[in-house]
Amino acid sequence: MATDTISVRLDRAVLKDLAAVEKEWQTDRSESLRRLLVKAISSWKVQNALEKLRQHKISIGKAAKDCGLSLWEMMDLAKEANIDWVGYSKGDLERELRILEGYAEGKS
Repeated sequence: MATDTISVRLDRAVLKDLAAVEKEWQTDRSESLRRLLVKAISSWKVQNALEKLRQHKISIGKAAKDCGLSLWEMMDLAKEANIDWVGYSKGDLERELRILEGYAEGKS
């Protein structure tokens, strides 16, 4: 696994919080920052995917793949966020029912 070193400036309040994390996790600063960054990026990916899903810019499958989640996990998150990922409205259903009724009448 290739790694890079980065430098970042943090204010005293963040450093104080980071010290509390280090103590709680019993890790050094680098490990604490790595873990926090991984969690933050994962959270960002989910929120970004949910927003794209809300806007119907991506499918539920793509959202799940982008987040490294199962389809079921992504569906649960979309449901929790009250996102209509299907994009299938009541009007769509009514239109298709009319088409099917016309088809059924033609068959009789």
